[in-house]
This record gives sequence, structure tokens and C-alpha cells, in this order.
Amino acid sequence: MTLTWVFTVLTVVALAHASGRSNAAGKRGAWHQLCDGLCTILLRAIHLAFTIHRSFQAWVHNSLNQAQFDVRELLEDDDSDEILVKRAKLIELFESLTQKPEHFAAILAEEDEPVDSVETLCAWCVMAKVPCLTVYKKNGGLRQSFDDIAYRLGSSKSILRAANGRAARICLRDGDRIEYIGTDVNAVLAAEQQFNIHISLWSRSNGFPSLVGLAKDMCRQVDIGTLAPKDIDEHHVAARLKHPAGFVHPDLILLYDDLVCIPEFPPWQLQDSEVYHIRSAAKGLDDAFYRALLGYGRIERRWGK
Repeated sequence: MTLTWVFTVLTVVALAHASGRSNAAGKRGAWHQLCDGLCTILLRAIHLAFTIHRSFQAWVHNSLNQAQFDVRELLEDDDSDEILVKRAKLIELFESLTQKPEHFAAILAEEDEPVDSVETLCAWCVMAKVPCLTVYKKNGGLRQSFDDIAYRLGSSKSILRAANGRAARICLRDGDRIEYIGTDVNAVLAAEQQFNIHISLWSRSNGFPSLVGLAKDMCRQVDIGTLAPKDIDEHHVAARLKHPAGFVHPDLILLYDDLVCIPEFPPWQLQDSEVYHIRSAAKGLDDAFYRALLGYGRIERRWGK
């Protein structure tokens, strides 16, 4: 196969060289025109063959992955022997990744059901041992469903399976509202690392409106004398905008929507993020998380170098 490609390339080069020659009068004969036509046909054929080859490779890769791990069923089905074996293999695959995000964020389409989406993402983050999850919907539908989300997370069998049968300790946040799940509230210590996962629910109010609120709050502190103007710098603002549990900006953002658009997501949260776009009408949120996490684990982050 390699020799065939080499021969084809050499043929194209020879024809291109022949077609580039002109007679003394500067006019091109029938032979040169024929060579031009053949070069064009060959180059287009090579491009088409290469495109088909890459598409076939991607199809085979995805088919093999799906045959090995039907991720949509691993946390939903009963714990049969087959499912347990596949789940163990998937955990090994996650652990073998050279890098995993510390902070995973998902931007959901407006039509996505909030309670089911947060449960699915939480379960997969618990299985992959991703300690921080942020779920974003522009219209604030997550905030309106806070109580339903908290109840679902506390009773979810998927999350229980993801945590190997142990109750996952979850810290659910929406602004100043906090719900501790899977842990006795009276026994919660100040150390945030006790939790398996921290989940933040965001909307457009966490974007530029939060900057306006921060500016007003700093002005109020200056007026009452608790904050000096000279102390207001980029480090002070960055500290005020930091994740309440101390996590960094999202390492990996899953844009789960048909449109390639980040709708009013806090722009300062995008500075170090890898963004994966997967259409929401694809194979489901489970498969989208799986593909995004594996893709992130295989990239080389060069930080602009």
C-alpha cells in the first residue's frame, strides 16, 4: 500500500514537472494541456482517497470503542457479570489516561432536561474521579431545579454504581446556596476535600452580571473603609472570582449543543480550557462525556508554546 502511494506521488510530481515546461514561444502544446488535466484529476483523486481513508479510520475507531464500552448502559443496567466486567475495564481506561481534568464543565443546550443531565454528568465524574463539575445553562433552569437535582443526586442508583456501591459525598452549589449530599450535615468539616465531587450550577448570572455585582460590592467596601482602593488589582479581583472550593478554571469544557456557540459563559473561565463540541443529538450525554474525556487525555497541552 505504501509503495502504491509513493509511486502515485512520484507520478504526479513527474507530470507536474512536465506540465510546467513551456516551449520557447511561451505557448503550451496539447501535451502540456493533457498533463495539466491529468495532474488535476490525480490530485483530486488523491485528496478524495485520503478523505475516505481518514473517515474509515474514524469509523473503525468509534465502532471498536462502542463495541468494547457501551457507555450508555454501564451505569444504567443492573449489575450483571458482563456489565461489571465492562465497568471495570472502563475504570482501568480512565486511570490509564496520561491526564484528566481537575475541573470539568458542561454547557448544555436549553432544551436539555436539567435533572437528568446533572445526574449523568455527576455519575461519570465520580467514576472518572474528576473532583469538580460545573454545569451551565444560560436561562437559569438549573437554579429553578435545585431541589429536584439535590434529591435526584441523593437517590441516584447510577451515582451509587459509579462509586462502587458507596454513597458518594457531593457538595452541590448554586451561588450562596449549598446542599451536602451523602454526608451528615452536622458532621461536615471545613475541609472541602472530604467530598468526592463539588458541583456548581451556573447560568448567565455567573458571567458579566457577576462582574457588575463584584464592582458594586468593592465600591461599598471602599465607602465603609473595609477595602482600600490601592488594594484593588487583578489579583484581588481574580481571588474574588475564584471557585468557592478553590478549584482552578475548567480544564475541559464540553459544549453539548447543536450550535458552536458559548452563550454568555463567563469569559474569564475560558483562559486555560480545552473545548470539545459534540452535538446534543448524537449518542447521548454519557457518550459525549466519554469521548471528551478520552480526547482530553490524549492531547498535548503546550500552553501557547
